[in-house]
Amino acid sequence: MEGCIKGNHEKIRDKLLNSAEYADSVKEISEIFSLLGEPTRVKILLALMEGELCVYHICEITGGKQSAVSQHLRKLKDKYVIKCRKEANQVLYSIADEHIATIVKTALSHRGCKFD
Repeated sequence: MEGCIKGNHEKIRDKLLNSAEYADSVKEISEIFSLLGEPTRVKILLALMEGELCVYHICEITGGKQSAVSQHLRKLKDKYVIKCRKEANQVLYSIADEHIATIVKTALSHRGCKFD
């Protein structure tokens, strides 16, 4: 690969290659998108963005079996994306991280955009 003729590309390259913060950011952002890359988890988040729900209704909305939905809920909870609370004999889930909700809202608003 040939080098650049002009510009400060080398400065940018050197800054990023020598930055632990850059490497950490890449890892963390990739984990977020990996978490959001599963359709059932997106369904769960979209549902919870409407309000607090119990597992039974989350299963109905996602069309998933309780065991599979519970695994997705656990993954989202382990990453602090959602939270739960117990009320009487049921567990209610809600969004814990509004930043993730913002990412989902941004993705929704981006639907239909053309990539040239």
